[in-house]
Amino acid sequence: MDTPLGGRPVGGSYDAEFYDLATPGTFRGDIDWYRRKAQESGGPVLELGAGTGRITMAIAQDGLSIYGLDADRGMLAVLRRKIAALPGDDRKRITVAEGDMRAFQAGRQFPLVIIPFRAFLHNLTVEDQLACLGRVHEHLQPGGRLAFNVFHPSLEYMAQHTGAMAGVWRCNGTFEYAGGHVVRSESTRYDTVRQRVHSHHRYEEYGADGSLRRTFLQRLELAYLYPADIRRLLEQSGFAQIEISGDFSGRPFAYDTDELVVEATRA
Repeated sequence: MDTPLGGRPVGGSYDAEFYDLATPGTFRGDIDWYRRKAQESGGPVLELGAGTGRITMAIAQDGLSIYGLDADRGMLAVLRRKIAALPGDDRKRITVAEGDMRAFQAGRQFPLVIIPFRAFLHNLTVEDQLACLGRVHEHLQPGGRLAFNVFHPSLEYMAQHTGAMAGVWRCNGTFEYAGGHVVRSESTRYDTVRQRVHSHHRYEEYGADGSLRRTFLQRLELAYLYPADIRRLLEQSGFAQIEISGDFSGRPFAYDTDELVVEATRA
């Protein structure tokens, strides 16, 4: 089911087929964590940055209704094809829409809003981030929960992409599929003044005979946030009971390379 939520896209444009091929089925245990949060809420769930449905479909198949918003038409087209292949009951539980997480209007409130797989970082400025959190706050029921994850800005990793190493191309994965494989490379630099990551992702698809079939170059710009930034943004947006873990097991944040797993309650 589709519904218009309005707004304009945030972030870069993706090739949805390459994205699905190069994205792990689960990222550090995120799918099970979001499924558990959805079950605890009782649903329905609002997901911002639904993409091609990695989290969306899992929650729907658990028997909960979910509304998925994304700004990228190509990603949503792949998600809609996946939904069409589901059994009827699962298909009816999913509503998808194209829209901007800073400016959408769903017309109802939810006990849980999720922003998986670092999608919140497409909000590049403090104004964008507060606008998004303002929309989330409005769409949460009183006492409802927001759950999302972002990477912690690792000083070691950033040091590998600054100075003479900034913008250097690195191969970071080969992904096999029936009839060929895809090589993914990445060139990254950091703007430490504005807290931005500037990346180019290059995908090269090769046939079984080794011949190059096609390439795709994606430009991606993301914000990065420290725990104190996240806490300040949430408090300013009217959230309380803020919890920031270092992984999806609930372990306290302790290491430079941790994933920041965040929960907060509409006060």
